[in-house]
Amino acid sequence: KAKMIIFGHIQFTPACGMSVADTYGSAPAVPAYMKLTGPFIRSNIEQGIHTISIYEFVDDRVDEAMAYLNARYARFDAIEGVNTSVEEWLGVGLALKLLDETQSVTDVLDLVSFRF
Repeated sequence: KAKMIIFGHIQFTPACGMSVADTYGSAPAVPAYMKLTGPFIRSNIEQGIHTISIYEFVDDRVDEAMAYLNARYARFDAIEGVNTSVEEWLGVGLALKLLDETQSVTDVLDLVSFRF
């Protein structure tokens, strides 16, 4: 089964830091079918604080996984000064396999047109 990789991003100012921390502390647990790596955090003067989390799950769980992730990130979006995004990514191994099968970058792009 194809594995889905979703990157979740949260960007915020230091003034929002405590609210973001409180929201992390009260967020619902990640479902058993989903693997979470992270979150990882970095900051700089110009862009503020940025976290990234990586979620993995099998493709046939995509609808319920996206419902969970959309609800999870909506909690952070509700905080003034916080911006979030959820992005679908493809592992290079799968992309290379598809390229080998199709021999066409255009065909691979059609096969993996991202839904989110």
